[in-house]
Amino acid sequence: MSTEHWGRRPRDWAELAEPSNQPLFAEVLERLGVGDGTRLLDIGCGSGYAAAMARALGASVAGIDITPELIEIARERVPDGEFRVGTMDSLPYADDSFGAAVAFNAFQFADDPGNAAREAARIVRPGGLLAATTFAEPERNESTALHLALEPLRESAPTHRTHAPYELSAPGGLERLLSAGAGLELVHSGEVPLAWTHDTVDQAVRAVLASGGGAMAIEAAGETAARAALEPALTPFAAPDGSVRMNNVFRYAIARRPA
Repeated sequence: MSTEHWGRRPRDWAELAEPSNQPLFAEVLERLGVGDGTRLLDIGCGSGYAAAMARALGASVAGIDITPELIEIARERVPDGEFRVGTMDSLPYADDSFGAAVAFNAFQFADDPGNAAREAARIVRPGGLLAATTFAEPERNESTALHLALEPLRESAPTHRTHAPYELSAPGGLERLLSAGAGLELVHSGEVPLAWTHDTVDQAVRAVLASGGGAMAIEAAGETAARAALEPALTPFAAPDGSVRMNNVFRYAIARRPA
């Protein structure tokens, strides 16, 4: 997945998609003990929604994301944050630069998740914490129906590129990545139920089309075809008033770099 996929509709991503994950961000930031004095790196920070939450808790925040358009919004949300355009596969920070780091729903999209986790571990000081999150198994997430609706369109592209949001979703996937993959000591793991809600079906469609997978479907088959695939897939989750609710489950794992 390339840089431009996440940057096609950055405001829709920032306003319609990222806020749906607020309970997950809050749970992980609390588990990390983020507060005054914390120097935190948000890896794959997107539009800075979680970074802004961490800043409100008193942390000094930095963020990195591959998409310049999302980094611009992150800088608006956290004017005194340090945000860079770059990849999680090669972090432009010195060893031991941060007290803690988070990777919200990010490592599964790395070119090499194991390498990305090791890079994250490298920039956390000894004794510091690294948290990672991802979807639970596909069958436990109602939004999987939207992924499946768009997958035939993505597969129709002449040069089909893999979209793997569930790469790390098997039980123990995150724990293995942080411990065996990155050499960290597992501290805690858990799950957070999330309800993705939208006022209208159109808002739900826009949120999905703002994602990397949505952009890939548009690139392969056009927006009309992508909307035509998504709208019926959303029907089971629409209430009589037109609002949409999809119940999802996310996993997280937190590990410590050995002192």
